Amino acid sequence: GATLIGGAGVDGISHISRGTYTATVTEKPIKRKSSAESVKDVYMVFTKLEDGKVRVFENQDSWLELKWNSSDIQAQMEIGKKYDIKVYGWRWPLFSRYENVLSVKPASSVINDNR
Repeated sequence: GATLIGGAGVDGISHISRGTYTATVTEKPIKRKSSAESVKDVYMVFTKLEDGKVRVFENQDSWLELKWNSSDIQAQMEIGKKYDIKVYGWRWPLFSRYENVLSVKPASSVINDNR
């Protein structure tokens, strides 16, 4: 079951926090998560942001987001290329929780020419 904090499921409330990151993909490993009930593999996305900071995301399907294309998203991303990555959730290192990828698209390269 979901972890409860103040009566609200963490999995449900994590959907209210959203953001978009522009980042270069550095790795795309698969992480095996196991519990007493099950074992599942989760796509991970390791990135480097434009400011040089490292950011790690999960990429898994979500019923609440009507997202069932994690495998396609994972295959679409290429190591060494820059993307605009739309996510939801929070990064909680203590609980090994990551923001989940909703969508990716090649990063827009806008050049500001103020002549």
